[in-house]
Amino acid sequence: MFINSCLSNKENKTEKFQKHRNKIANIKGEIIDIKTDINFRYPHLYIIDSILVISDSHLNMMYGIHLFNKKTFKYIKSTGILGRGPGEIVNLGYIGIDQKNKVLWVADYGKKVQWKFYLDSVLNNDMYKPKGFVKINYDMFMERYGFLNDSVILGKTVRILPDHSFVKVMAKLNLNTNDIEVYGYEHPECSGKRSSSVFKMSIKNNMYVNGYFYCDLMTICDLDGRLKYNVYGPGWLKNIDNNNNYFFGLDFINGHIIASFLGDEGIYYDENKRLRGNIPTKFLVFDLRGDYIETIETEHKILSFCVDEKNNRVIAYFEDREPPLGYFDFNFE
Repeated sequence: MFINSCLSNKENKTEKFQKHRNKIANIKGEIIDIKTDINFRYPHLYIIDSILVISDSHLNMMYGIHLFNKKTFKYIKSTGILGRGPGEIVNLGYIGIDQKNKVLWVADYGKKVQWKFYLDSVLNNDMYKPKGFVKINYDMFMERYGFLNDSVILGKTVRILPDHSFVKVMAKLNLNTNDIEVYGYEHPECSGKRSSSVFKMSIKNNMYVNGYFYCDLMTICDLDGRLKYNVYGPGWLKNIDNNNNYFFGLDFINGHIIASFLGDEGIYYDENKRLRGNIPTKFLVFDLRGDYIETIETEHKILSFCVDEKNNRVIAYFEDREPPLGYFDFNFE
């Protein structure tokens, strides 16, 4: 009986079921404008050192990567020429951020390589083109990842199956040898199409998080791949037909996890009866144990976001707001 009691307590600490997430703070009037002359279309936002990086492969642009001062949002310069020439980017993808060495690892799905953009060289050379690169293995390639050290990255990987379908699994890649291996915990209920998730890693907190797109589930693991917490939301196991979408983005900010979250049907009809993809307007805030704290409602469609821990800000691109770029202060202790 004593052993069963201990096992039950351990399970309760690991498996967290949240039936309600209804503590809502509306911050629509607290979003501060970020004005820029660049017209982004489908941007992705990142922070490296003192720089806000915004990437966008808009065909009308000459450059795909744009740098701003993360505190003042003053434009600095653009880099990453879009094109098919030497050192140019054909199909701009995810950017991996090596904070320690100040390097942007830029995926080019057209040339099947990851370019290395050294931040100091970019800032000091107006004609900079990347030279170093790592080939992308298209049988199994990193989609979202973080740096464990100078030579090893950890993240969510697209694994191509023999029938040309795919699943997404956790994996570890050695950048020196280009060897990749499946790594860490995967929830057994989230397989096949349900394996799609957004990933974020924190060296400071010794953990990584996956928030699932088709499952109302967030998994928190240590950097050795061991499960710490399964965090189940109100929609857990209710999305039988995969019509609903849940986690769109994740990040760590000053002892918390913040996630852009939909929790509703992924496709809807607009006023003209045209099909549209649904986009979240809210963030969920958790502590590092996965315990729910609050819902932040923006009332605007969040296309992409990043966090500036030093200035305690969440920076976002809102699809239906003018101007679309804005930030708000993260007021949690």
